[in-house]
Amino acid sequence: MFDSVGKAIFDQELVSRSSDFTMGIEVEMHRIDKNGRLSKEPYPNNLGDQAENQFIKNDFVQTQSEVITPPIAHSVSAMNYLMALNNTLRNALQPTELLWPLSMPPVLPKDKTNISIAATEPKKKKYLEAVAKRYGFTNGLPSGVHINLSIDQRIFDIVYPEVADRFKNRTEVVNAIYVKVAQQFMRYRWLLIYLFGASPIAEANYFSADKAQPEHPVRSLRSSHYGFYYEFVGDYTSVAKYVRVITDAVAKDRLLSESEYHGSVRLKGTGKLADVPEKGVDYLELRMLDLDPTTSVGIRTETVRFIRILMSYFMMSPGIATSQVNAVMKESAEMLETVSLEIPNEPTVYQAQAQEFLDQLQLFGDQVQWGPEYQEVMDTMRDRLDNPEHTPAANLVGQMHNGSLTAYALKMAQRYQKRALRNIEPFNGFKQKPALDESELRRDLFKGNWEPRN
Repeated sequence: MFDSVGKAIFDQELVSRSSDFTMGIEVEMHRIDKNGRLSKEPYPNNLGDQAENQFIKNDFVQTQSEVITPPIAHSVSAMNYLMALNNTLRNALQPTELLWPLSMPPVLPKDKTNISIAATEPKKKKYLEAVAKRYGFTNGLPSGVHINLSIDQRIFDIVYPEVADRFKNRTEVVNAIYVKVAQQFMRYRWLLIYLFGASPIAEANYFSADKAQPEHPVRSLRSSHYGFYYEFVGDYTSVAKYVRVITDAVAKDRLLSESEYHGSVRLKGTGKLADVPEKGVDYLELRMLDLDPTTSVGIRTETVRFIRILMSYFMMSPGIATSQVNAVMKESAEMLETVSLEIPNEPTVYQAQAQEFLDQLQLFGDQVQWGPEYQEVMDTMRDRLDNPEHTPAANLVGQMHNGSLTAYALKMAQRYQKRALRNIEPFNGFKQKPALDESELRRDLFKGNWEPRN
């Protein structure tokens, strides 16, 4: 582990725990009809009151369902939750409904005001209406995957005594480690877009007639300025500056609220944002991943494992010098835009940098002796780098017909729905009690058959 000054702290337990995180996964998908248009059906009745259901909610608009797993200490267990909740959502849909498996929305109505804002609690709905009024409906329609990562508290227990002479208290150490990791995820988000980007085009009526659009399919339209994009730039120099920049923007009406900051990485606490510097960061929220349409849940286990590899590596490696953070963040934003808009089946212009980074990651893996399942993930990532035609975006380009992915998306949506409906005893506990807590959900969702796994 390297502290904020760059001093190496070597501890066997620290190394062994460097990949131990509490993880939660959030996946957004639009409900559609059998023709591939946004559904006109309300929030599924079998899911109970969505204001009380903390695990399956509406997001920006009424059709945008969000599945939210509880935080769990094992990544495969998080995926088990995601699969079970995804099946629960699918079984609650109307017979005419499916889930759209792509990040960019399906064909939209020409009049976007016909799209209903999510029917949620009054305060949140008022905020969503204000967002739609300020930015328009289209900006909030792309869907994606968010991964929440919380570092094992034992790591801070090990590190703090080694660096206590340079920090006021343990919370400052917690914040320093979290912000260091956040900086690195921001720095290398372009690589994640190359490896996992999966939104090459937009369907009809996403772009208005007067709006410019790419002339060719791209790696991730959602991650570019054409997609889920806000001009506001955060500050990752420190937790205090991160919070100050956002709260100042809200005070000056540059942001409607703290939650409007949609950076690729967000520092999260358990209470108000303004209290995070004093109370400490609780977890990171990664928001840069497109939906993977080759799986019913929108994200593959290999992707989650790669994120775990990165989290461990960033924790155990030197951070960015404070004086260089803003310059690195500016460069990373430019790299993100470039990679997002590259032609998917061509090598990235940052091939050499990507190769060097994966080499460093492999060396780290060799040192900590990760298991064969993680080496398989690294082999897959190297293959995608060497063969861009094997990336998710390039695979989707091969599925296009007449400039559209609707036929492919409907085929996958129907396949996943048919499989989900084979469940003989679908979970319907939310109808009776939408406000289930995590222990109740675990007991009822898995019917007592529960064994956490890495």
